Amino acid sequence: MPGKPSTIRLATASLLTIAALAACGHDADPRSAGPAANPSSTTSASSTSSASSQGAPAAATATGTPTQAAATATAAPTTTSPASHPAPPTAKVAPPATHTTSTAPAPPPAQAPTQAPPPPAPVPPASLPNAAVAAWQPMGALVAMTLPPSRTVGLGECAKVVGATAWHEQGYISAQKTPAQEDIFGFADAATAAQAYAAIAAGLNGCQQTSRDVQQGAGVPVDATVAATATTAHGLAWSRTWTGVPGASLGGAQINHYYLVRHDTTIIIAAFTELGADPAHRYDTAGDSAVLTMLADHSTS
Repeated sequence: MPGKPSTIRLATASLLTIAALAACGHDADPRSAGPAANPSSTTSASSTSSASSQGAPAAATATGTPTQAAATATAAPTTTSPASHPAPPTAKVAPPATHTTSTAPAPPPAQAPTQAPPPPAPVPPASLPNAAVAAWQPMGALVAMTLPPSRTVGLGECAKVVGATAWHEQGYISAQKTPAQEDIFGFADAATAAQAYAAIAAGLNGCQQTSRDVQQGAGVPVDATVAATATTAHGLAWSRTWTGVPGASLGGAQINHYYLVRHDTTIIIAAFTELGADPAHRYDTAGDSAVLTMLADHSTS
């Protein structure tokens, strides 16, 4: 896909969007299904050093005496000298220096960064909340990609994901032509996933004020209300009732439902929208605890 922005913002009729995927670059394979980062490894070469050879001093030569001359290999006429001088001592020749090569120990091989396990497949449409009324159907194919850990993925107006290395996204459409979406993020380790989960939860807990700020800036009625609807050991749920601002959400009166679940290195975020201030067959949020349990069970499959 064209472009590699540092931030991807999902823009849909619900909390998240498939449309903004067009703004996201495939930094590695668009999954194919397994995540892969593109880190670089650096390996240091061994270094060698050599000692210098020491030059040997030249040997001294005795000359000028008949005794020494007679000792030469080539005969020469002899002469007589009044006194015989002893030959100077022979100089000792230093042995040549030994050439040595030292090799530094090779560094350990660079370790590839830990990769996130592949996220699970999306839940079946019939398992989504409000399925009996909505009759959800997949909208488009599953989008799967890998991400550099530095990439930020915006979640509507209120939250964002940082540090994920894998991302699966599936959109759905109801019989009433309302949207739903499931986003599954994989992280390299549980600690990074826990940090991301806490940041997303904080954003959604503060979504009422964020939504009102967006409304005020767009000049629409400032009427957003956000309520927590369920809490389990693995997840949280919220609903937002407001006059939507076109962009990251649909415009007009609507109710958005958000679900956040984490298990180990996986985070699942699901959302769906009901249109109108008081939609027919309005969804009962009393079922949200069961939705969180279903998503948590699915995250381990």
